[in-house]
This record gives sequence, C-alpha cells and structure tokens, in this order.
Amino acid sequence: MWQLLGLGCVMLVAVEAPAQTNGIFADFATSMGIFTCQLDYTNSPKAVASFVGLATGQRAWLDLVTGAARTNAFYDGLTFHRVISGFMIQGGSPDGQGGDGPGYEFVDESSPALNFNNPWVLALANSGPDSNGSQFFVTVEPYPFGNNSYVIFGRVVSGTNVVSAINQVATDANDKPLTNMVLQQVSIRRVGAAAQAFDINAQGLAAVANLPIKIGLGVGQVSLTFSNRIYSDNRWYSTTNLSSWTANGLGIEVKVPTSNTVQVLSDSAEKFFRFAQVQYTTPILPPKNVLSSKLSFSLNSGGLFTVTFDATGGGTFTAPLGQSGVVTDYTWNQDPYRGLVMIGMAGGYPVLDLRCSFSTGTNGTMSGTAYPYYPIGFGSYAVAGPFSLIGP
Repeated sequence: MWQLLGLGCVMLVAVEAPAQTNGIFADFATSMGIFTCQLDYTNSPKAVASFVGLATGQRAWLDLVTGAARTNAFYDGLTFHRVISGFMIQGGSPDGQGGDGPGYEFVDESSPALNFNNPWVLALANSGPDSNGSQFFVTVEPYPFGNNSYVIFGRVVSGTNVVSAINQVATDANDKPLTNMVLQQVSIRRVGAAAQAFDINAQGLAAVANLPIKIGLGVGQVSLTFSNRIYSDNRWYSTTNLSSWTANGLGIEVKVPTSNTVQVLSDSAEKFFRFAQVQYTTPILPPKNVLSSKLSFSLNSGGLFTVTFDATGGGTFTAPLGQSGVVTDYTWNQDPYRGLVMIGMAGGYPVLDLRCSFSTGTNGTMSGTAYPYYPIGFGSYAVAGPFSLIGP
C-alpha cells in the first residue's frame, strides 16, 4: 500500500494482508453498505446449502406467483421487509411482506455450539418447527430466548455497523422500513479445501422443477397428465393472458400415487398451463386430508378429545368428560412436516387451532390455541399434548 514517509517523500512499502480464515462467506451488498457473514456448513449443512443454492442460483426455486422453476439469484433485489430496533433485521421474502419463500421447506438443525447468547447471529425465520425456507434474520443484541427455536447458520464477521444502520431506520406499525432497505446482491465466497468440497446438492433438500404435461381435450374440460411420484408436492398453474397466473395445489403425495391426471374446467377459449413439482427426498408424513379419519389428542393432560371426520367435510367429537357433539366446520392444511387444523364445534366448545407435528404417520405432538365460544367472552389459552391420527 502507499504510505507517506517524511516530508515530500513517497515510497511503496509492502504490507502483508491479514490471513483469510477458511470457510464459506456471504457478502451482503445492501443500500446501506456491505456486511459479511461466515456460514456454518458443519453444524447447519441444510440451511447453508439452501442459502448458497438460492443466492447463487445453483439450486432451483419456485416462483410462487407464476409457477416457474427459476435459477436466477434469489436474494438479489429483495428488501429487508421487517426491522425491529434493538433486535434484528429480516429479509428473504420475494413479495416483501414476509409471507412467502422458495416453494419448499426443510427440517430444523441444531447444535450446542450455536446459540443467540451474543449479537450478530444469522438465522432462519420460520412459522413453527421444521418450516425453514428462504427468510433469514440477523440479530443486533443477544437473544437467548430464541435458542432452540430457530436454525442458526452463520454470524457476522464484518460490517456490523451496516447491520446496525439498517436496524435503526424508521419503520411503520408492522415493522416495515418506511424507506426500502434493499439487498442488492448476495455473493458467496469459498475459502479453503473443505469449503470448496461442501456439496450443496448432497444435503437432502427438495428439488424444484417444471414438468412436461400431456393435455387432453374433453367435453367441457381439459385433462392434464403428468409424472407423479411419492413425496412430491404437485402444483398446476393456469393463465389466459400469460401474465396473470392462478395457482392450484394438489398436495404432497404421502402414499404410492394412484393418479397422475387432473381434470380442469374448460372455461375459456384460450388457456395456458404450467406444472411445477417439488420433490422431497425423505418421507412426508402429514396426509393430504383427514377425510374419514379419527384425530385423538390430549389437551394439556386434561383428558382425551376425539374428532371423527366424515367423508364429506364434517364430523363429530367426543370431549374429555364424555360429552359429544357435531363438528360445525374445520380446515386441514398439509405442510411438508406438519398438519395445521382448525376445528369448530357446536354447543359452545372452543375453536381449536392446532399444529400437528408428526413423529410417525399416525402419531406426534400438537400445540396451538383454544378460542372459547364467542358469547362467553373468555380469553384464548394455549394447548399442547400428544395426538394420534388414524386414517381410513
């Protein structure tokens, strides 16, 4: 580097650059400056593989709006959509609202070596256990309350002043910055033989692809035939103008597929279709639906509660003290690693909003909230316990 030595004399002095630590590094170029994180691929290989694959475009992700499998750099141009002063900054949501991701999820990873006991931690945001995707956050203060609740996969090694600057911007009532904080680019650097050898395609992540489909014309309907496989999350998209797409999910196959054809109403003179498939590499346990199934669970060890679902979207229930009644309505949402169920019951019983985490195809643990019958007016309360789900 150039240094001034004495008056009027400039000499070229060799200065040894600091040694670069081996590892995988992510350089976050933002509208406020650059900060760098070292990624822990030893303790959180799935998280690092997913992040690197998305950042570089080396692994495909699903555009949830159009159904296209894309390989462009996922994070470039997104914003830090959620900032909480004195806590963290969060990004990685394509719609900028925090309600989406890359079209796939993966399970939690943990290690006693990783915790939030110090600031400048890089972790994955989630909506509950085993719901990791593309969204991440960086802490600016210790956050021990988050230990064992979020997947930590790195730490800030330079540019903490940039993270602090983003964390101090003005936000609205939803913690969204009033001025967009743009993540212009995420660049990945691998230093050392071990970092170079880390294979992002060998960590058991789901594979995203568009499938060819065979279109058959019928009377008033169109058939879409595709290559179906077990543990595949199948989705078809349609449009009449190639700009505005409608998404339709078929659910995740948890048994040997029995159908590879979808019947679609022929309701337009011209219609275009796109088929997307997210293929998981490990068994998916939550079923597509709970029709003709029986769900039994204990409410905080307060006795057994059983719901028997019929084949048409209704059902009956038996309460812990032997009372019984009719299920007025329910919804079931299948996630890759969880089943989400909301149950309404006649007779003043609480509405149950439950998350079922499966250990096997028929058992697991549930947690959630009970909302009392509205006219009673009591506050909601948390519920948790084991469950069993016996299918048809």
